Amino acid sequence: MSLTVPDINTANAFLAASFSEYQVCLTTYGVSTAVDKATDVFGLAASATQSLPAQALSAVTLLLGLALCFYGYALVRPANLAIGAYLGGTVALMLLNIFAPTLSSCVVTVAFASAAGLITGLLCAAKRPSVMAMLGLVIGEIVGDLFYKTFLAAVAPEYVAFGCIGFFSVLLAVLAANLGDFAWKVGCAFFGAYLALSHLLKLVVVPYVPNGAQFLAFLAYKPDVARFLAAEGAADRQALIGSPYVYGPVLALALLTAAGTATQVALLRASTKGVEMR
Repeated sequence: MSLTVPDINTANAFLAASFSEYQVCLTTYGVSTAVDKATDVFGLAASATQSLPAQALSAVTLLLGLALCFYGYALVRPANLAIGAYLGGTVALMLLNIFAPTLSSCVVTVAFASAAGLITGLLCAAKRPSVMAMLGLVIGEIVGDLFYKTFLAAVAPEYVAFGCIGFFSVLLAVLAANLGDFAWKVGCAFFGAYLALSHLLKLVVVPYVPNGAQFLAFLAYKPDVARFLAAEGAADRQALIGSPYVYGPVLALALLTAAGTATQVALLRASTKGVEMR
C-alpha cells in the first residue's frame, strides 16, 4: 500500500469542502441571516475605510502598532482563545470529512465542530504558551527577511532569502514555544514596533526627508526588491542596501522592540502587585 502526498491544490480543495459543509448547515438553521447582516456592515465599513486618505490609514496603523508594542501583554488570552477555537474547529471539520464523509446530520456537524473549537479555544486560553510557536513562526519570517537585507543582500543571491526565512521561522517557533509568556511580549513588541516604524517611514521619512525614498528598501519584501536591485546596477544596489537606509531602521526596530518588551514586563508586574495588594 503506497501513501500519496496530495499537492497544495488538492489539500486546499479538501479543506474548503470541510468548511463548505459547516457553512451549509449554518444556513439551514437560519444563521445565514445574521451572517449576511454582519457581512453588509463589514462591507460598509470597508468602503468607508477605502475612501479615507492613505495617510489616515497609515496614522491609525502607526498608533495601533505603538499600542501593540507597549500593551500587547493584555491580549494574550483573547488571542489564544481565538486561535485555539479556529484550530479546533478546523481540525474537527477535517476529521468529519475524513472519517464520516457521508454524514448528513447538520446537528452533529455543527455541534461537533463548535464544541471542538470552543473547548480547544478555552484550553489554549488557560495554557497561554500553547500557541506561542505560531507567533514565533510568523516573526521568524520577518526576521529572516531583515537578516538577509542587512547582512547578505550584497553578497548572496536572492534565493538565500528563503533559506534565512525558513531558518529563523523554525528557530523562533521553538524558542517561542519554550519561552511562553515572555515570547508573547517580545512578539507583540516586535510586531507593534515593525508596524509603527514602517508607517512612520511611509508618513514622514519617505515623502519629506531628503533621499527618504531610499528607505523603501527596508519596507520591501526581500525577494522582490532583490530582483529590482539586480537590474539597477552596483551603485544603486549599494545605495539601497547600505547604511543608513537598512541598518538605521533595523537598529531602530531592535531598540523599539526592547523598549516595548521592557514596558510590558513592568506594566504586567505593576498590575499583578496591585491585584495582590487588594
